[in-house]
Order: sequence, then structure tokens, then C-alpha cells
Amino acid sequence: MSRPLPDARSPWLALLLSVLLASVLTGCPEEKVVCTSGLDVCGSECADLQGDPSNCGACGVTCSAGEVCQAGACECPSGAAVCGEACVQLASDSRNCGACGNACPSDKVCNAGSCTEACSPGSERCGGGCVVLADDPLNCGACGAVCPDVQSCHAGRCMYDVVTACFTNGQLVGIQAGTDRMGPRRQLGSAVQALTAWDGVVLAADAARSVLSQAFAGGLGTVVEEDSLGAVAASPNDILVDPPYVYVLDSTNNTLQVLKREGPAQGQGLGLRTVGQVNLGANTSPQVIAKRGDTFYIPLFGTAGSDFQQGNAVARVNVSDPEHPRLVDSIPLTGLDLQSFDGGTTMALPYAAVSVDAGVYVALTNLNPANDYLPNGPGMLARIDPADGGVHPINLGASDCLNAGDVQAVGDHLVVSCLGEAQFDTASGYRAKAVRATGLVLVKDDRPVASYALSPGCTGGPEQGCNLAVGGRLAVVGNAVYVTDVNAGRVFVVEVRDGQFVERRGNSTPDAKGPALDACPVDPRRTVSNAIDIVAVP
Repeated sequence: MSRPLPDARSPWLALLLSVLLASVLTGCPEEKVVCTSGLDVCGSECADLQGDPSNCGACGVTCSAGEVCQAGACECPSGAAVCGEACVQLASDSRNCGACGNACPSDKVCNAGSCTEACSPGSERCGGGCVVLADDPLNCGACGAVCPDVQSCHAGRCMYDVVTACFTNGQLVGIQAGTDRMGPRRQLGSAVQALTAWDGVVLAADAARSVLSQAFAGGLGTVVEEDSLGAVAASPNDILVDPPYVYVLDSTNNTLQVLKREGPAQGQGLGLRTVGQVNLGANTSPQVIAKRGDTFYIPLFGTAGSDFQQGNAVARVNVSDPEHPRLVDSIPLTGLDLQSFDGGTTMALPYAAVSVDAGVYVALTNLNPANDYLPNGPGMLARIDPADGGVHPINLGASDCLNAGDVQAVGDHLVVSCLGEAQFDTASGYRAKAVRATGLVLVKDDRPVASYALSPGCTGGPEQGCNLAVGGRLAVVGNAVYVTDVNAGRVFVVEVRDGQFVERRGNSTPDAKGPALDACPVDPRRTVSNAIDIVAVP
């Protein structure tokens, strides 16, 4: 959910996103097929040759049924074994039950890798094997229904486990949890800025066209419904689903828009219709939504043009009557001890929030408006007591965290994403040339207990082979945290184990399973790639 545009976030990232959006909205259309970065022309379409099983490595090269395409080569899916030239599931293949070539007699079935007389309770017979139709990607919802590429089977439907959005080129990318394999990049819009998922559908807010697009979580490149988000050049920062309602927060128009599901209306989508709206006030620049009971807690960042006078606070909106949301009050974040480095000015300027049993936690940037809005204190959290509105600061440590940007719960811990302090090369498309204190901080009982650096020892910039990361938004699957990189378009994967971070896909430790996922390739015209939001598909 790393989404705001001008004046919606720290000014350096706001400037970056506004430049990228302008490049999306300008230029003359061409009649020939033109593909965005990471996609190649295949006939009349654009295809991801690195991950598309229908065009794997080259246009028209098709992987066999059940195979996936990774790095431009066809291979077996996770959990499958190679028997001869075929990918097989030893747990359910009656010709290769438990081991290649071990065929079950005609009067028996392959059940969990053993030849038995009948299937175990909870599984069903498909051919000569026993499967669970609710979660078997080779028999998803029905015998023989194979999930494409790296999709998983969710309650009998093929879907990706995690989806990330590429703001720079309007693409969506699906990821399989556990294996961290990427599906093919799919073009959805122009400047996708915010994501959520509901009932097998991914909802993506497009800032360039001011629409809420819907695509099936197993078909990311096909729009099944679009709904208007109002004014052109809106900045949809966050989308929250609270059935049967969808709430969209806009940081430019300063509104909370309410849409209601009323059944399929266009194509096969959710059938959403706008039923309400509340304005949070001029120059408030609302960021995200944290729901607690019938109350939304919405961080108000404010705008530089108004000296952040209407920001630096958290709004409370009552949604007991969802179609008539009501602004109750705003909790100011002034008066906190922000641990100023030099005793000078610093402002909290909140980015994100999450509600847990202990209260509502808000990520604070701690920026100095008198010094080009650079951090002038450590990244911090503010814990809000919902009973009395009291605010309690939590110092995350300046060496590990500057410019706190997102916060999510992982079990009984909180994980905070820190954007850090970045310096950008304005002559080469606003790519970061230096960054410090960007990464993750793990918090337990209002105290930081562990940290993870996204770019350890990486100080030379891209010219010296240093692909800098700038931490963005978070998605959580079990104990795994997926972290977007808003500078180089990657996704890092880090697990929370025993109160520590363990890198799964990244750059810093030799025991990682592999490098960070190259989700959003850099567009040569812009030299920056913004993996702007990420969502776990339930």
C-alpha cells in the first residue's frame, strides 16, 4: 500500500511519483503494439517471456500441462517430481505412487504416496489418485482442473497468493507463497497505485485514469469490471474491504468513498456502486484505513502547501452507518517527544496504521520541513489508546529506521517498514543514489527487538553495481513478510522466527533462498521502478 502522490507522503517520494505519473499520462499513442518494460510483443499482444507458460523464453513456446515458466524456462511446479520427462505428484499419481515407476494395482488408489484400497476421509478420488479438491492445484475444484503457472488452489479456485502492483508501468505480478515463485507480469492499467483482494477478485485503483479496476486473482491482466473514483488525477491511497462495502481513500481529493457490492453489473465483477462519501477536510491528505469496531483510524499526512497544518493527526470516522460515514474528530500528533537529532524542528507526519489488541499503531515519518523534509529524528510509532485517545511514542532507533512508512501485525509482533533517508539523482530519472536506515524493525510490547537492512553495505549507487532498495509497503502470509522496493521494483521476503528476522529472498545473507524478486523491471526511459503496493490474497 505504498501509494500517495504529490503532498501525500514524504515530499521526495511524492515528487518521484508525480514525475512518473506525468510520463504515463503524456505522449502520442502509436498504432503498433507497444509493451511496457518487462513485456515483449508476441503477435498482437504483450507477453512476459520470463514467466508466461504460453510464451516461455520466446513467443509461442508453450510449457507442458502442469509446468511453470521461470526465468524463461519450463520446469516442474513446486512439490512435483521428475519421472522420465514428466512432472508428477508422487502423493497422488497411481503410476508413480511414492516413487517413480511404482504403479498401483488396478484395484487400489494412490493415497498420500501409498497404494491403498480407498481414499482417506476428506480426500476424493480423481482417476487413480486421492486429492483434496479445495487445495490441489492439479485438481482445483474439480478433477483435472489444473491451476496455471504458479497459482495456488484457494478453496477450489485458482489464485495467486500474493499480488504486487507496479506503479511505473501499470502491471500486476502474482507470487506463490512459500516458494516465492513469480507468475507472468500482466498489464492492467497505467498507474496502479493501491490494491486489495476480495472473494477471488483483485481490486486495483488506477491513479492515471481514476478508476477502480477488478480482475480475477487468477487472471490479473483481464479487467472484469471498472468503477469510477471521481475526479481525474485523484490519488487513491488505500482500499479496505468490509463486506458488502469497499472503502477507497483519496489523498488528493481528501475523501473516503464508499462502494457497495450489489452483484455482477459489468462483466463478471463484484458489481460495485458508490453509495456514500465523506470529506476529511482540505489539505489533510489521508493515507490509509485501520478499522477498529465501527471506527476508522485514518492518518492525515497534510500537505506542504499548507505547512501541514491540517495534517500531523489521525482522523476518526464512524462507519456504524456505512453509507453515511461521519467524521468524529482528529487526534493530534503534536506534543510528542520525537527525539530530534539536533533539537530543531521535526514533525510526526503519519503514513500508515494498524489496529491490534493493544491499540492503534501509527507509523511516523519524523521529517524536518526546515531542511528539505529530511528525517530529523528516528522513525517512530505512535500507539493510540482508543479509550481515551492518548498517544504514546515508540522510538524505533535511528540507525535502523528513518522515515517509518508501513506497519503490520505478524502474530504477537509488529513489523515496521522504514523508507529511510534517500538521496535521488534528478538527472537520471530520480533513481536513488544513496540511502540509509531503510529496512524492517520488529516490535514486541512497544519495544524494538530486531531489525533487517534492505541495502546493507550498498552505498555506491547503480553506477557501481549497487542496486539500492527503498523499503515500501508490506503484505503478510503466515510468518512471512513481503516488502516492496519503491526504487528498484523488487519484492523482499523475510520471515519472523523466534523474535528475529530470517531473510528468505533478499541481498544480505548467504543462506537466503535467493535474491529479491525482480517484480517490476526498470523502464529505461525512467531508470526507476516502483513496486508500489502488495496484498496477500485470502
